[in-house]
Amino acid sequence: MLLVLLVIDICGCQAIPKTFNRSEVIQKVFTYDPQLSKIKPDTFVPLDHTQPLTENDAVILALNQNAAFLALLSDLKIAKADLVQAGMLPNPELLFAFGVTNKPYRYAIDFPVELLWTRPMRVRAMKQASDAVAYKLIQSGLNLIKDVRIGYAQAVLSQEYLHVSQDAYQLRHQIFNIALKRLDAGDISNKEMLIAKNDADLAKRDWEIAQYEVNIKMQRLSNLIGSAKVHDNIHLQPHLIPACTADETEKLLSLSLEQRPDIISAKFAVRVAEEKLNLSKVDWFRLNATADATSGQVNGHTLGPAIRSTLPMGNQNQGAISKAGAELEKAQLTLNALLQQASLEINTSHLQYQQSCHDWQILQTLLISNAQQMRQRTEQAYLKGEISYLQTLEVNRQLLDTQIREVQLKADVISKLAELNRSSAFNRDTPLQTIEGR
Repeated sequence: MLLVLLVIDICGCQAIPKTFNRSEVIQKVFTYDPQLSKIKPDTFVPLDHTQPLTENDAVILALNQNAAFLALLSDLKIAKADLVQAGMLPNPELLFAFGVTNKPYRYAIDFPVELLWTRPMRVRAMKQASDAVAYKLIQSGLNLIKDVRIGYAQAVLSQEYLHVSQDAYQLRHQIFNIALKRLDAGDISNKEMLIAKNDADLAKRDWEIAQYEVNIKMQRLSNLIGSAKVHDNIHLQPHLIPACTADETEKLLSLSLEQRPDIISAKFAVRVAEEKLNLSKVDWFRLNATADATSGQVNGHTLGPAIRSTLPMGNQNQGAISKAGAELEKAQLTLNALLQQASLEINTSHLQYQQSCHDWQILQTLLISNAQQMRQRTEQAYLKGEISYLQTLEVNRQLLDTQIREVQLKADVISKLAELNRSSAFNRDTPLQTIEGR
């Protein structure tokens, strides 16, 4: 009996390891994002419809209000409950046989002694599993940030595109009216007039579609930040300017392959599989310390020690051991596959980002500048009477087409940067994450 009490005392003194909570996961997400790492994690401001919503504010709102992400965060409580359960001490079992004629009473108290070596294994396995869940949720937070940044950019740029498409429609409508007058004057054929009309109709269609697109993009952004019913009242900061700066690929690879949350989660999953394999080799064995009592010859209560143990005659948990070994192999292969996938994502997203930036820089330095200079020269020539008003409108149409292309390229650069930040995530505030040994 003293041995049983000693076992309970030793195991009871082993505290349950600390696990991540919701605020710590969100704080980790902040340290991984290049923009949020400069902001305090507790900077949460409710949505104010009187002020423009910034991109970072939208991200913070999403991390605190997005229903799908909050549902995922509940996995932290489930993982903690599993850890607590793994550290719980089993209750002693009581057998009491009532005394009858020619049969004395008897009782026995059993307590499983094998918990001395299996409980630490179970606790370590559940602690690694809890950490795996936490870093998987950090990766989910980074995925949400990417979606919000892209959604925010698309919403802002859809409004810019709406203004440009409206200008394009008005300009093409003017060209069509001039074409009608020239047709009446006999300067152009009916075919040329129909081309101008078709151009105006297409521009009107694009303008009308752009109006729907603004509502669609705003609705999607509202849903991401957890305010799906009030998207009409959200005001965004206009005139987004893409950033064309990024670290070198080799630096991103070296940091991300060590610190990316989903990779850390996969490493924890490998450790979980290792602990389960070790546990499967011993948890089939049962050794119970028993306090057995019956009526004695000297007095009415004689207590004696006993043990109850498993005899490994045939079943030594071979199936469970084999399954645990296969799960460990799968976890290791999954980690290797994830490392390869991360390397591909970083290289691909970096190249796509550079491609979009290259296209954007050409547009900014050459195409827009040339189109603006051409419009200025055309307007000066028109004022001097050297060209017709129709030629002036044609040059303005080319400038508007370039501005439409500018909006599209903005969306490409911002989305590619968001994807690059997600695929090459690494902790910017703390050292490399280390996986605890057994």
